[in-house]
Amino acid sequence: MNAIETERLTKRFRRVTGYRDLVLYPWQRSTDVAVQDVSLEVRQGELFGLLGENGAGKTTLIRMLSTTLLPTSGRAQVGGHDVVREPHAVRRIIGLVSGDERSFYWRLTGRQNLEYFAALYHLPRRAAPVRIAELLRTMAIESYADRRFDSYSTGIRQKFAIARGMLTEPRVLFLDEPTRALDPIAADDLRRHVADHIVRELGYTVLLATHTLIEAEAICNRLAIIRGGRVVETGTMDDLRKRMGLSTEVELALSGTIGRLEEAICAVAGVVGVTVEADGARTRVGVRIRDVVGAMNGVIRATLESGAVIEEVTTRHPTLDDVYRAAHAEA
Repeated sequence: MNAIETERLTKRFRRVTGYRDLVLYPWQRSTDVAVQDVSLEVRQGELFGLLGENGAGKTTLIRMLSTTLLPTSGRAQVGGHDVVREPHAVRRIIGLVSGDERSFYWRLTGRQNLEYFAALYHLPRRAAPVRIAELLRTMAIESYADRRFDSYSTGIRQKFAIARGMLTEPRVLFLDEPTRALDPIAADDLRRHVADHIVRELGYTVLLATHTLIEAEAICNRLAIIRGGRVVETGTMDDLRKRMGLSTEVELALSGTIGRLEEAICAVAGVVGVTVEADGARTRVGVRIRDVVGAMNGVIRATLESGAVIEEVTTRHPTLDDVYRAAHAEA
């Protein structure tokens, strides 16, 4: 069973009109589509990325999956429970963390905030202090626990937000732009904690919404690219590279006589382009290939058989940025 399943999930919002239109044409209801026909499957124990620019529909999708927003049509299940028919069952197995967290009480300490939310979430009175102490330790925020919340840096506040999201030991954790307000070091630290501890060690399923290409590529097992409320591509990075037909770029720095090397490389299966450029005593050969393993072997073999000496090889694989731009160009 998948941790999350959606089928043609759609959300439309009524467009706000003026009083005149509401009075004269009350039957006319214009709508804006925030999420349209989204079908996804997120496996148990997976770190799944939802990648899209601001306004793409990521937050709306997460709000529907976390039962804080009713879908207009389609269906969705989290942990085998329908988000519309069984909202209470869904809420018992999920945690939600936002990158713009404002619901903490700033005059209370971090520990007092967690105690308050533990009571709100109906954690047993005896179990709550043990669970809070465990989270403070695993999130490395024990030394901040008894300071006022308004004294924390943004990074520490976000760690407390994740601790709160994990209070009930959820099976599925939704992270909506969790590193949005963090500096690069704090953001990287948070990403590693999510991937290494929350997913690998604890086995949680995490749905991470982000607009950061580096973040999605660094830690996500699979990802979906969303644009204008629609999912335009889904898969692993390798799946997306192959599906988009993106090529790996290889540059060879050669010395010696190259002869008919360009022609020989062009004949290698998987090579889609070759450029040759003189660079002083060296010759630089740029090769674009699709079948990385087979084509690379063929290119190296053809180069050595030509009599040239390989002094340097650099390889650039298609990045998520390339995939994202290609997906947007096709959408």
